[in-house]
Amino acid sequence: MNPIVEEAYTWLGTPHVNQAKVKGKGIDCGMLLIACLEGAGYIKRGAIKIPPYSNEWHLHHGEEWFLHVVERYCAKIPMDEIEPGDFLLYKYGRCVSHGGIYIGDNHIIHALVDYGVVMTDINDVMFLTPKGESRLHGVYRFRR
Repeated sequence: MNPIVEEAYTWLGTPHVNQAKVKGKGIDCGMLLIACLEGAGYIKRGAIKIPPYSNEWHLHHGEEWFLHVVERYCAKIPMDEIEPGDFLLYKYGRCVSHGGIYIGDNHIIHALVDYGVVMTDINDVMFLTPKGESRLHGVYRFRR
């Protein structure tokens, strides 16, 4: 199994806590991506520093800071090349503001505000706009 996916499974059930990164206690979707890279041994713990942010930052700003952090460490790949361990980034509000880890078999592990870290289908209605269009911005693979 892919090391990022293995690590993602260990976070299931962790509550959603904005800006947190403590297994079993709290994490948000962006920190989950970082925590899984750390847990897989691909980066040192604390190597990626993220400035403080609001739980609703994506509703008030158009700047793609979350996307830019991911792009520093990952390459965008075509959806038809997706593999377990790749990151899926979604656009809510004005910019890319949600991410998760593809674990295979059309499933993703990600952190949701009211549910914590969960596994869902990548075709779940939560990933669609009210018009039924996909919110998926892209698939990103960590550069090792």
